Amino acid sequence: MRVSIAHKILLIIGFTITLILGVSTTLHVIELKEQTLLNMSEKANAIVSPMLSEIKTLTKDNTVGSWVLKIQGITLKGILANNTFDDLKTIYFIDQNNFIAAHPDYSKVDTLETNQTIIKQLNPKQNSIITLDQQYAVAVPINNAQDENIGYVIVSFSDIDLTLKTKSIISNAVSLFAIYLLTALLIAYIIIRRIILQPIEQLVEFSHAVTTGDLNCPINIKSRDEIGTLASGFKMMRAAVRQQINSMHEQHSQLEETVAKRTQEYLDAKEQAEQSNQAKSRFLANMSHELRTPLNAVLGFSQLLQDSETDKNKRRYLEAISISGSSLLNVLNDILDLSKIDAGKMQLDMERVEIPTMCHELSMMFLQLSAQKDLDLQITSHPEFKTPVLLDSNKVRQVLTNLISNAIKFTSHGSVKVHFDFEERENDGHINIKIHVKDTGKGIPTDQQALIFNDFEQVQGQRSSEFGGTGLGLAISHRFIKLMGGELSVISEKDKGSEFIVLLPNIEFAESKTEVKHRNYPAISSYHFNPARILIVDDIPYNREYLESFLSRWSFTIDTAINGEEALKKVEENQPDLIIMDLKMPVMGGLEASQLIRSDDRFKHIPIIAVTASVLKDDKAQSSILTDYIISKPIHREHLIFIIAQYLD
Repeated sequence: MRVSIAHKILLIIGFTITLILGVSTTLHVIELKEQTLLNMSEKANAIVSPMLSEIKTLTKDNTVGSWVLKIQGITLKGILANNTFDDLKTIYFIDQNNFIAAHPDYSKVDTLETNQTIIKQLNPKQNSIITLDQQYAVAVPINNAQDENIGYVIVSFSDIDLTLKTKSIISNAVSLFAIYLLTALLIAYIIIRRIILQPIEQLVEFSHAVTTGDLNCPINIKSRDEIGTLASGFKMMRAAVRQQINSMHEQHSQLEETVAKRTQEYLDAKEQAEQSNQAKSRFLANMSHELRTPLNAVLGFSQLLQDSETDKNKRRYLEAISISGSSLLNVLNDILDLSKIDAGKMQLDMERVEIPTMCHELSMMFLQLSAQKDLDLQITSHPEFKTPVLLDSNKVRQVLTNLISNAIKFTSHGSVKVHFDFEERENDGHINIKIHVKDTGKGIPTDQQALIFNDFEQVQGQRSSEFGGTGLGLAISHRFIKLMGGELSVISEKDKGSEFIVLLPNIEFAESKTEVKHRNYPAISSYHFNPARILIVDDIPYNREYLESFLSRWSFTIDTAINGEEALKKVEENQPDLIIMDLKMPVMGGLEASQLIRSDDRFKHIPIIAVTASVLKDDKAQSSILTDYIISKPIHREHLIFIIAQYLD
């Protein structure tokens, strides 16, 4: 319960007044009691004095019985009969042993006073105020002629007067207390209200106004006491707050200007970055198209010539051309992969992977290469690692292909061992996969181990002319593993070999997922087709020639067009059964031509296989809406004929 300051002060004042009046009343009652008892002693002396001289006369011969009988028979009754004091109750004598020597009631004579405490209260030299039967009495000492104490006269009075006076005093005190208290509280409240409460209320209103932001609230307190000092402090606080707010406003204005400036700089930088990113994307697309398109012809024609050439030297030359073209394609793919990762265009494509199958495929891939160097190649997995998992199979294979290829390349004797291991995670049912690629080769110096994952970085002493490579393989592998949330690390010692460790965390099992299986394309010679018309649309002559030469081994009628506009005319003239459409062409591109074909009810059923050299996923996504299938340049013959078989079978 909240109690105000005024109530607290009034309670203190009320308690103080109550305490003062209580003490005053108590002292007054005590004083009254003492005065009353003194009066009783004086009245007792007045009553007993006539008797004392007579007793001394009677005791000259020291005969006790004569004076006692006289007092008992005459004096006590006479005193009681002639008493002028209204409050006198009784009078009697006791000796030193507390025996009643004389009493108006004869039956009590020579009996022991029942109040045994009387003797302890008596003083033989002066009057004593004693309590007798819950009332006050006066004990007057009696001396004989020889001035020896022979007893006491007990004079008892009624205490009605004392009681009445006490009640009167208490009643008056209560009335005065009520009057004083109310008056004091009223005066105190007025004073407190004026001197304390009103200034405090001003301070409270002022502080509330300041907290709500109102710094113009008046404060008119002129007292020179503690409240005045507090008011001065509040005024100083307001001035400091005003100064602080003004300073904050200035800082806020400066901050707004700085933020606006930085925001504009950020927007400008963002725009430049977006323009740079777009330029980079356009460069990737153009570079891919400009390089992949001629590579398509180089690799395609070299394969065609190898199929028909019987001269060994010429076949060797053609093989060299094919190998060189494939090497150039690999370099191009590395550069494009690196660029796509840096541009944030690289995405994961998760699919079902059987680790034992991957081990077998990798073993077959590198079996001949390791045998040429007489190396012990072992690619194994944990014996319990049998459940398929979800991985980006292509990227994992690319990483491992690079690591195993490097291990074989830089190992002259000994072994190359690859092992797939795993550990189960708690609670979530996933696993962590750890792949070890260990060799007994040249090793990597300690000071170069931190550099091998950088772009275009190669170990010193391993000449490119001797071992080949661009220095991008490990950089791309490192980025791929990082993209998958994993880590790629190396442990190596010069001339003792290296161990690369691939950690893929939080891998999910594939039992409940859509299964995507790897496809092994059948041999080209196994395909047989019914007669059909195919339209090849490409602006590059040798690309058209390559596809026409390759498809001529089957009973296909081949039409060609150099752009989308000419393709539409050819479709009108001779409706084809299938169209192979390059996407990037002058006059009219493949996408526009495909859209026009799809919009015509006569031709919308014709399958369109899009051919692109672009590496951008957005380009492929757009073309997938208007075409039936997309293949990338350079075109792999096995892949192309497999797709054609899906539509012309």
